Amino acid sequence: MDGSILEQRLGAVFAWPGAPLASLAVIGIREGEVVFEGAWGGRRIGTAGVSGATDGEEDGEADLSATPDTKYRVASISKTTVALAAMKLVEKGLLDLQRDVSDYLGWTLRNPAWPEIPITAAMLMSHVSSLRDGGNYNLPLPRRLEEFFHEGSESWESGAHFARAAKGRDLAPGRFFAYCNLNTGILGTIFECIVGKRFDLVMRDELFAPLGLDAAFNLDLLSDQAFASLATLYRKGPDDEHWDPSGPWMAQFDDHRGRRPATPCRLSPGLGAEALGAYEIGTNGTLFSPQGGLRASVRDLASIIRLFLGGGEIDGTRILSRASIDEMTRPRWRWDARRANGEIEGLPIRETGLGLIHILAEADSAGSDRLTPEGGPSLWAHHADAYGLLGCLAFDRESASGYAYLIGGTGRDPGNFKGKYSLWSRWEEAINRAFVEELAIGKI
Repeated sequence: MDGSILEQRLGAVFAWPGAPLASLAVIGIREGEVVFEGAWGGRRIGTAGVSGATDGEEDGEADLSATPDTKYRVASISKTTVALAAMKLVEKGLLDLQRDVSDYLGWTLRNPAWPEIPITAAMLMSHVSSLRDGGNYNLPLPRRLEEFFHEGSESWESGAHFARAAKGRDLAPGRFFAYCNLNTGILGTIFECIVGKRFDLVMRDELFAPLGLDAAFNLDLLSDQAFASLATLYRKGPDDEHWDPSGPWMAQFDDHRGRRPATPCRLSPGLGAEALGAYEIGTNGTLFSPQGGLRASVRDLASIIRLFLGGGEIDGTRILSRASIDEMTRPRWRWDARRANGEIEGLPIRETGLGLIHILAEADSAGSDRLTPEGGPSLWAHHADAYGLLGCLAFDRESASGYAYLIGGTGRDPGNFKGKYSLWSRWEEAINRAFVEELAIGKI
């Protein structure tokens, strides 16, 4: 691998004329070892380039550069780490992937259209649970998860969180793919019920601490050094409908400016920070956004990738059994065009594992499923897209290679800046292609 060529290709993506990025952090792994890392842009953009910033604000004037250690809110990549923690609990005998989750929650969770079919943790992690996000999929203190599923509750939304029977389509639990963030919030609540700790603490104790990662779902659990490295997420537009590539960057998330927030999770109006101390464990695992709230760097994500490539072992330390990694990378759902057994429009998805998705980094102009024009491997991965961030963690176990990238904000609407060969944005298509080709993933 020629690192200078990879650096040039990725640097060109960051500097794309008319399509600015707030920041870009990347890392590449070959034969199980980190062989490339880099970063461009700012984890914090100074007052001259940010809408709404106040001149003279404490540490608000200077840009702060992104580095491979910059912590981002990594959005849906979080789901892969939650699935890894689930496997730790499976190995401890606390969680059965095939058991009715109602047994753990202490209340009945069944889709009313198929009351005879139990919903399992494996279904939650592979997006075949028959559950849907509705208009909301996390709740503040002191609300309870079960409100989503009980008719008449404030969060019932006329049953929007359940798929309903449809003529000609089998949407029953275990049979149909539909991406659902709420699945992971349920899994986080199950963690609390079986361990007796808040979700954020379970993740720290079961995964991040054993891996030696200064990463967390709760900003208060980050060290001072990690918190100081936190990236603000931006985009050049106030909302999804309005974009101005030549305008100022607008902060979307984690705009803390060096000061920890008063509370690390959402609270209902009128509550103070003391409310978290009174939280009833096991009632609302969505508090710390299991579906997307992890703060981590690309170096942290490299450790996650290397854990998969090492079959559950990293740097001589066994975190999970090889059997658990095999289970996570075994397809649980596969797209069948004849049965149209999933909602995949706009998604580069053809299979799901546990907390992982088999992605297609590229497709040819005729729409056939290929990673690259040369026909590369299909990668186990998880994509991320929220609050201006775009990112991906991807790996190929056969070649022991992989990569991760995190974009801290885009100046154009990704939905209207599509690649030439794929469903990815043009930035991501170019990043995926650069890593696959320069790391020779699947070609070693």
